[in-house]
Amino acid sequence: MGFRPLELVIQSAQGLKYVNHFKKMKPYALVFICDHNNNLISYEAKTVVDKDGGSNPIWNSLVKFNNIDIAKAQQNRHALVVKLKSHHRVRSDKDIGEVRVLITELLEGFGEDAEKHVSKSVVTSDGTVEGTLAFLYKFGRISEHPIADQPSQVQQRLPNNNVASKLAGSFASGVMKGSGSVLGEGLVNQGTTTSTSMFVSDQADPYEDDEDEYS
Repeated sequence: MGFRPLELVIQSAQGLKYVNHFKKMKPYALVFICDHNNNLISYEAKTVVDKDGGSNPIWNSLVKFNNIDIAKAQQNRHALVVKLKSHHRVRSDKDIGEVRVLITELLEGFGEDAEKHVSKSVVTSDGTVEGTLAFLYKFGRISEHPIADQPSQVQQRLPNNNVASKLAGSFASGVMKGSGSVLGEGLVNQGTTTSTSMFVSDQADPYEDDEDEYS
């Protein structure tokens, strides 16, 4: 059945569980595709860190996966996973919760040549539902052969006002060609890198500030 690229904009979250005790929670998202055995089958993309986000972060970060295997997806074998975490400079990052959506569900809800807005409940590590995640997604055209994923170094935060209309316009003007893409003027500044993180390098985080040992 071939392969389809999947583009997402991880927009924001609301009402997340507050996992920090003293410092303000600084959420970010890890985005990837896994199989039915929870094995990673894509690279892992990391959004920017919203240092002022608390329980209601805003990211508006672009993620693209080139090789969604349609046949395996239709067997309910692949899922999109968005893990939400709280950034810490000194200690290990804390888990906030995650959203898991079968690729078949995304395919069934997608209309031709139109982006789709989705809001999903966030499930915490103890299995309770706390908060919601909002994202946009769009599938590209089917190709017979897989295209190598090429993670890019991207950092992007659009103004909060009129975000939805700007993102919709960016998606509408997106053009996918080969393994690269043109995704709307002003949405991203894209450059190839060997980093497994699409958005933030491990060497520098422009949204990071000083943090003491308390969390």
